[in-house]
Amino acid sequence: MKSLRPALLGLALASTALAAPAAEKNWPQWRGPNGDGTAPDETAPTVWSDTINLKWKLPLPGAGASSPVVWGDRLFLTCYSGYGVSGGNDPRKLLRHVLCINAKSGEILWHNKIKPTAEEDRYGGMGVPEHGYATSTPATDGKSVFVFLGKTGVLAFDFKGKELWRAKTGTQSSRKRWGSATSPVLHGDLLLLNTLQEGSALVALHKATGKQAWGWGPKIIAGYQDSYGTPALIKTKAGTEMILAVDSEVWSLNPAKGTFNWYAFTGVGGSNVSPSIIAAGGTVFAFGGYPRQSGIALQLGGKNDVSNSKKLWTSTRSPYVASPVHHAGHIYWMDRSGYAVCIDAKTGKEVYRERLQSTRGIPKFYASPIVVDGKLISISRNAGAFVVEAKPKFKQLAQNSFTKDRTVFNASPAISNSRLFLRSDSHLYCVGE
Repeated sequence: MKSLRPALLGLALASTALAAPAAEKNWPQWRGPNGDGTAPDETAPTVWSDTINLKWKLPLPGAGASSPVVWGDRLFLTCYSGYGVSGGNDPRKLLRHVLCINAKSGEILWHNKIKPTAEEDRYGGMGVPEHGYATSTPATDGKSVFVFLGKTGVLAFDFKGKELWRAKTGTQSSRKRWGSATSPVLHGDLLLLNTLQEGSALVALHKATGKQAWGWGPKIIAGYQDSYGTPALIKTKAGTEMILAVDSEVWSLNPAKGTFNWYAFTGVGGSNVSPSIIAAGGTVFAFGGYPRQSGIALQLGGKNDVSNSKKLWTSTRSPYVASPVHHAGHIYWMDRSGYAVCIDAKTGKEVYRERLQSTRGIPKFYASPIVVDGKLISISRNAGAFVVEAKPKFKQLAQNSFTKDRTVFNASPAISNSRLFLRSDSHLYCVGE
């Protein structure tokens, strides 16, 4: 496969002013205020169950792998029903749900139902059944909430549930037809999206109107459609960069203009590049791919091809679906074989790989971990939540589960004001001391 070169790039330019950042106690997007799974100044219990530290639980109108987002006392979540795991065999009956919930009480404040405007990839095989049709986590700026619904596009609602606009972002499918997964992120007045699968492009929409501010897409799309990660916004001395890992490469763009900064050949990939980029100390870390799972560290900065000039290390250790988390010089994740993994962020060398102690079989992980108050919290699909010390010496603190809920937990956790929010295919839970 040929790599991208600056001469291949189709660019559309736009500029925008930056809005004030969200308050740090909010959880406004995928993986929190920084998009990296860290929760500064938050606390969460170590132990919870159906009877311990459970503030409330809410039956949901459908399944989903999307995470909750929280702003103040408002929580937003998406679900799907009518087709697939929660319905029949007719894709025309697929229905999406957008919920606004009181984060303190668990009361549903409003509930919008959206019919698809284009047929999604069929429910079957190894792809869509693993996550469903409500996988993209919403984003909010405290005034509006934005949801990405695959081939139906992007919808914006105000906090009272009124639909503000809809925007089409493409109705294509990747060669695997595994459905949509990436989440929108906000940058100033823009909403940024990876629509390589649906529209063969990365796009920015004006959040006030839904109109496209810029669109950028490779001339050669084959293979790049297997990128399911959410773009990361990384602050540098030169400004903010929008960084995404794709098959065998990492790309950096200017998020305000859609212009290209740099790219690197990484070897990360093969296909199914799901983890989002994380960054710390002027370094970006990319992981993922199947079957050749791997990782790479790149020094931030540079122009055009930085494959050799900015590469710091490579690793054969990598999560498959989940995005890792960085904390105090180390990178952590849970792998799909039931192991907790820690590597040194400076060298890429493995610090430990320890099997998690589980009373419910081998845990499998699609959800991404978060770090709260020195603890790594990771939700397994099938065996509950695991709490491990976020230290380079492995210590498992707890395995927590809701014994009455045997549905799949695919969603990454959210936390706001010391309330931890977890969702399964059937319920939303609020956990706190």
